[in-house]
Amino acid sequence: MRLQEKINFDKEYVKPILEGRKKTTIRKGIKSYPVGRIVYLIANNKPFAKAVVKKVVIKRVYELNDDDAKTDGFNNLDELFNALKKIYGNINSDDLVSIVYFEIISKF
Repeated sequence: MRLQEKINFDKEYVKPILEGRKKTTIRKGIKSYPVGRIVYLIANNKPFAKAVVKKVVIKRVYELNDDDAKTDGFNNLDELFNALKKIYGNINSDDLVSIVYFEIISKF
């Protein structure tokens, strides 16, 4: 597998993804996932689903809103910010993030 053919997730996000409550992943920086690309969703080095990248939106952290948080599986923006801080440590409002929209094709 080449690097861009997989997206890694913490184990806690597997269930929300498989249940369809988490339809995006928000990554710090500008990420290149071509639309239409088939990717493996991975947790603990094991694939748990195959998905297709539907679109990628680049925003600044301060541009994120409650809709972005809900699509990413959180109840609100505060929960999303707390998760981003937990994953990335220091994250600033001017930092760029990539919102990667995906659709599950198959579950493993």
